[in-house]
Amino acid sequence: MKLARRIALGLTLVCAAATASAQETFNIVALLATSGPASIYGGPTEKGLRMSIDNLPNKSIGGRPVKLTVYDTEGNSTKTAQLVRRAAENDNAHVIVGPTTTGEALAILPIINQLKLPTMTGGGGEAITKPVTPYMFAMPPTDRTAAEGMLAAIQRHGFKTVAVLHSQDALGQSGGGIAQELAKAAGLNLVAVETFSPQDTNMTPQLLRIREKGADAIIVWSANPGPTIVVKNAVEMNLKTPIFLSHAQSSTAFITQGGSAAEGVYVAAIPIVAPEAIPDSDPRKPIVVQFAKQYKEKYGQPADQGSGHGLDAVLILDAAAKLIKGPLTRESLRDALEAVKMCGSNGCRQIRPDDHRGLTKDSVVVMQVRNGAFSTAK
Repeated sequence: MKLARRIALGLTLVCAAATASAQETFNIVALLATSGPASIYGGPTEKGLRMSIDNLPNKSIGGRPVKLTVYDTEGNSTKTAQLVRRAAENDNAHVIVGPTTTGEALAILPIINQLKLPTMTGGGGEAITKPVTPYMFAMPPTDRTAAEGMLAAIQRHGFKTVAVLHSQDALGQSGGGIAQELAKAAGLNLVAVETFSPQDTNMTPQLLRIREKGADAIIVWSANPGPTIVVKNAVEMNLKTPIFLSHAQSSTAFITQGGSAAEGVYVAAIPIVAPEAIPDSDPRKPIVVQFAKQYKEKYGQPADQGSGHGLDAVLILDAAAKLIKGPLTRESLRDALEAVKMCGSNGCRQIRPDDHRGLTKDSVVVMQVRNGAFSTAK
């Protein structure tokens, strides 16, 4: 009888532990630029994140109810760093989704590793995840991946000479430097390199110097509003040189802000901006098509790179939760993230200990703005 009671007690404790685990809250803190210049990326990410969580069965991940807390970083690295500590110490976050920009991600990199807090950023700068550090993960492809696709398209067009125009911030310096490196490696003649401050409102002087050098194509690497100003200045001066923009412009906001000046511009885009252009053979197509439809119905706006990051964050965390054996902790989640295999907005990925993005080069497709929308580049 004593043995039976012990077995019964043991089973009771196991069931109680399982129930507690199932009800354990999954604390997600999103640090996003929902105001300021970077809000064209952070705002859609918040919307995509909220909608994707709402679509989860019982709004739970791995049987655990999700608690989502969102803070506005304003794209300010100092504020972002402060919010990281708040997320870790006050909100007991299991994971941070964000921050939005490369500069913010680089600023908090040592902090999240010190706090041992898994973080999934929307920043595309290569230096965020190269070299890999234990707790920083990233959702979009790197600027190197985007530059490779862009330069391949430039070569397919038969262009021989290029100019690079980039912003003097973390994103622009990283992508602009990689574009120069890869252009030279591809045998293209780099005839001009120009820069601008993220606060500049007129890039005509830089474009005039580029025109004098006779470039066949212009690579522009910056977050908005820089590229919008560049394409408008180019139209004003009747500059006909084809312009290629980074995946930072994989956003409907760029087309809206650029207006007619955006017509004909090439973008190293994430295919979510034109779901119908994704081949039927691509396993991410049904996911992206369904998400884009729901997003448009809910918010009255097309899905884009930012909203796709919100989707991917939930898909990645859901895949990771299924790999966790035992309690949910920051450490168990970090370990699980390093083994995630899934398809989403940014592509199909296999995250590994030596690759905290896990994406391949086909995650980026060069598209062209035609008739006020992204289309497959001709």
